[in-house]
Amino acid sequence: MIEQTYEAQLYAPLFYSSAEGRSVRTQPMLSATALMHAIGYRYCGLEKRYALVGDDATSPSYDHLRELPLFVSDMRPVAVKADERTFRSTDYRSERHFTTADPDVAEQVTGGKSVPEVLERSGAGWQTIRRYHGLSPGSTFEFTVWSDEPLPERPSFRMGIGQTGEFRASKTDLNQLVLNEFLLEEVYDLPTETLSELLERSDSFKRGNDPRLQHFVGVDPKYARETIIPEVS
Repeated sequence: MIEQTYEAQLYAPLFYSSAEGRSVRTQPMLSATALMHAIGYRYCGLEKRYALVGDDATSPSYDHLRELPLFVSDMRPVAVKADERTFRSTDYRSERHFTTADPDVAEQVTGGKSVPEVLERSGAGWQTIRRYHGLSPGSTFEFTVWSDEPLPERPSFRMGIGQTGEFRASKTDLNQLVLNEFLLEEVYDLPTETLSELLERSDSFKRGNDPRLQHFVGVDPKYARETIIPEVS
């Protein structure tokens, strides 16, 4: 497979529900499952699934990713700002939202004020307000792709809630390789023995609050090329 590493820059605010509650936060390390979908939609004709029902809605399957002619690393943050805030009412009677990167508004919220003043005057039900913490334009990430066919010199794609996060990427040299445990174990069915050896060949293992946010950080590139990539290709 063709291996290429990219540095991607974010050009529009990115929101993901990495952690949920009244406050929905986006973690700086972006999951390989999300990246595979984004590149698959843009370059591989992956069919978008707009409406899932039943068990598929609560326990989605990622088996369709195995059909893609590529495999990707997680998106490792290089220089990330997490200054974006969206305040959204989920009340069906008054659905409103407001996005800002203004630190004064963020200070209003952390200082005890539940919502920004512009929404306070709107009449939305305050008990339904959720705060979304996102990543700001200008943030940069590194990721590696292994594919049957080369990607464009400067690929672009969208990610996140509502596909609002717009990325444009350019080729770069590999600095640190981060692989996703969920993708390897649940999607590609790599055996436990291989995952244990992968852990030994990594600098560290980063846990998240979601199964898709478990990362092997600082993987030995030689081991990945010789052992992991043949398993998933």
